[in-house]
Order: sequence, then C-alpha cells, then structure tokens
Amino acid sequence: MFMSRLRRRMGRLAAGVLALAALEGTCTALAQQMPAMPVTVANPVSRKITESIEFTGRFQAWPQVNITSRVTGYLDKSSFVEGSLVKEGDVLFSIDPRPFQAAVDQAAAQVKITQTRIDLTKANLARAEALKKTGNVTDATYQANLQAYQEAAASIDSASAALATAKLDLNYATITAPISGRITRQLVSRGNLVVANSTSPLVSIVAVDPIYFYFDLDEASYLAYQRASKRKMDAGDAEPALKAEIGLSDEKALSHQGTLDYLAPQVDAQTGTVTARAKVANADGFLTSGLFGRIRITIGEPYEALVVPDVAVGQSSQGRYVIVVGADKIANIRPVELGPKFGSFRVIKSGLKPEDQVLINGQMRARPGGEVVPQPTKLDVPETLVPDPN
Repeated sequence: MFMSRLRRRMGRLAAGVLALAALEGTCTALAQQMPAMPVTVANPVSRKITESIEFTGRFQAWPQVNITSRVTGYLDKSSFVEGSLVKEGDVLFSIDPRPFQAAVDQAAAQVKITQTRIDLTKANLARAEALKKTGNVTDATYQANLQAYQEAAASIDSASAALATAKLDLNYATITAPISGRITRQLVSRGNLVVANSTSPLVSIVAVDPIYFYFDLDEASYLAYQRASKRKMDAGDAEPALKAEIGLSDEKALSHQGTLDYLAPQVDAQTGTVTARAKVANADGFLTSGLFGRIRITIGEPYEALVVPDVAVGQSSQGRYVIVVGADKIANIRPVELGPKFGSFRVIKSGLKPEDQVLINGQMRARPGGEVVPQPTKLDVPETLVPDPN
C-alpha cells in the first residue's frame, strides 16, 4: 500500500518537472522572439569638474572685548544705543569728571610751586657761587644752597609725573570703544559707583567684520586639504588659502564667500577631526555669532570629466555600471568609476568614452546582450554644475 502511494507521488513529481522544463523552453523561445524595444541614448558630455566637500559649523565673532572702567567713580552718562554698531573711538560712558579735574588742577598747582622753588634755589645758588669766589661765604652755606637747588630740580620730575597721572585718570573718565563692532546691553546703570578694573564689565563689544566660521574636518578631508595647499605652494601661489562658500540654515544657496585661514595644529585623538576656521566678510553685520551654517570647500584642481544623468547609472553585485548601445544596436553593460553628483547628473571618472551611446531611458526594456532600437538625444548639461550636499 505504501509503495503504491509512493510510486504515484513520484509519477506526479516527474510530470511536474517535465512541465516546468517545457515552460522554461517556451519562455526562452518567446524571449528570443521578442522584438527590439525602443530606448533613449545619448553621448556623455564633457565638463570641467571641481570637487568639493561640505561641513556644518557655527559663526563666531572675534575679537570680543569686555568694557570696564580704569578709574573708580560714579557713572554719569552712557552715549550709545544697546545692540547698535559702534566704531573704534566712539564714546560709550562718562564717569563724573569733577574729582579727576580737581586732581589735575591740584597737580598743576604743585608743578608751579615746585618750579618757583627751583627758580629761587637756583638764584640763591648763583649768589653763593659768586660769594665763594671772593671768600665771603662759607663752604657749608654754599653746599646748603646747592643741595636745596638739586632737591627742587628733582621734585619737579615727581610733580610732573603726578600731573601726568592725574590727566590720565581724567582721560579714563571718558570710556571709548577699543574696537569696532556690535555692542551688547548695558549692565550698569547711570548713578552707580564703578570700580577700577572690576571683573564685572559695563558692556561688551563683539567684532562684526570680518566674522569667523568654525567647523571640524574629518581626517580624510584634512589630508586632501593639506595636499591641495601644498600643490598651490609648490606652484608658487603666495596665498594658498582655499576659497569657501557658506550658507545659513534657511538658505539653499551658499551665497557667502570666505577663505580658510586656520587649521588646528593637531588632530583630536578622540574624534579624529581637526578644527578649521574660515574668514567671512560681513560688512552689513547680518551674520551673527552663534548662527548655524554649512560650508563648502573645494579640494584639488579642476579636471575634465564626462557627465551622464544619474538615472543612467545602475548597481550590481559587481559595482556601478551603465548600459552602452553599440553600433550593432546591442545593449552591453559597461562598468564605470563614479565621481561626485551634481544635481541630476553624475560624473564618470573612468569607463566611458565621449562617443559612447549611453542608455538614459528605457533600462527596463533593454536586456544585456539583446538588441534595442536606439533613439538618440542630446543631453542638456549646464556649463556650471552645482554639487549636491554631502
């Protein structure tokens, strides 16, 4: 009984295998009989390519100065609008100048007194010298007059230094901006006593133009940058700094121009990155410290390369490829080495020739090794290609 059922099952299995083989043969025959399908082909276009890399970072103003008073006194007046732009030398605060003016007047009077003493002691010394020649004055009297004159001459230097110090303090009573930039809110109001060289600032000023953009380079990008800079220096470029394009978080285009002017002297062992800085012009003061942004820097020299639509590129277990239609209208797979992507176009570094007919539409209708009906077209590739964000 068991053997009978087994023989029936084996019979059905053999019949199924025969049917499957017949079906496969039928499909193969149908495939061989399928007519050639129309596909769109085009020659790759040559363009000058400049490769770039993109990073994120933040703007930072430099320098930033905390304004404090160099003298102690009562704050009399402030002469700026909070948050406005100030220029170097603009008056910011006035401390009550009356005590300092009184000190200047007192020191000036002391200088006059000292000068009068000098004149008197000088005249006495001259008389003593004349009398000494005739023997009508003792040596002790002469020495006393000489000492009095020398003391008066020395005291004028001290009085003059005191006057200069008093004038300096009076000058410090007017606080001016040491740099140009944007000023913060006032932290001490009028009428308060301010202390000389206090650690609590009256206000702060941050520079506006230029402003700096800080970001981190990965190790591979850092090496590429260093090699590009070395090539420029070897070529005699006196300014090897690389150009940079920067955009804000709400901007699609990178419309702000800058140059890389600093790289940290070592790679961070924990993150494997190098801090870099770009200097950006900011004449209108629009860019503000702390803003987030994107920066793109070019790596290497421009080179000529072929460009095809990115949709023409396929991927298999063997790598990236395009389908090329030969003069015999047979579609063949062509392995290629890809470059960067620029919008809807892809750079082909190797694997294609300018005369190749690349299949750009109808990949599903083309069988590798099969015949197709090529319909040539011309690619509309912009002269200037804008790279995609990394």
